[in-house]
Amino acid sequence: MTDNSDSKDTPLRSRAATIDLQHLRYAVAAAEHGSFRRAADVLLLRQSTLSRCIRQLEYSIGTTVFERSSGGVRATPTGRNFLRIARSILEQMDALVTAVQSTGSGKSGRLAIGFFTSLSAGNLRATLIEFRRRFTQIELAMVESSRMRLIAALRNSGIDIAIATGDAPILDSNTMPLWSERVMVTLPQDHPLAARDTIYWTDLRNETLPVRSI
Repeated sequence: MTDNSDSKDTPLRSRAATIDLQHLRYAVAAAEHGSFRRAADVLLLRQSTLSRCIRQLEYSIGTTVFERSSGGVRATPTGRNFLRIARSILEQMDALVTAVQSTGSGKSGRLAIGFFTSLSAGNLRATLIEFRRRFTQIELAMVESSRMRLIAALRNSGIDIAIATGDAPILDSNTMPLWSERVMVTLPQDHPLAARDTIYWTDLRNETLPVRSI
């Protein structure tokens, strides 16, 4: 079939580096169909092309994978073990490609989102619920902290997105407005502002506001 004397003189690592994954697929197909001709038909190849590729594969690994006969092909004992490992390699490669494509298209992976406590309800909560419903393969990690710490985590790649209040830009980052929300203010009944329907932040500039520390 092949003269293996030259391949024996070639380091195993160098020979392995020359193996074409497509040739592995051809060999696995030939084993499944028991025939180079039938495998070539399924793969839409010429039989001579498939046969040549498998000979190159056998030369690369330094062993005979198939016994040829007029009735078809049959894996050698060494070939059966080789084909078992080849199938595993191809399955893992296909899974790897699928995972990379899903991650690259945003369909899977992990997303770390930093936010303020005051934003944990309302629009943010509704948005996250809808996101989880649409992208079930993406793991969401939520990080609650102050604006300063969120910005530091964003710069250090600790989080992917920071959702913060205020209009001040975050240096070295792309920002965009998401939504605006009303804030409810609780006042004593006799407070001068209590009679107003709408209160602006500027109206509270001289007031003492209790807030949660982070």
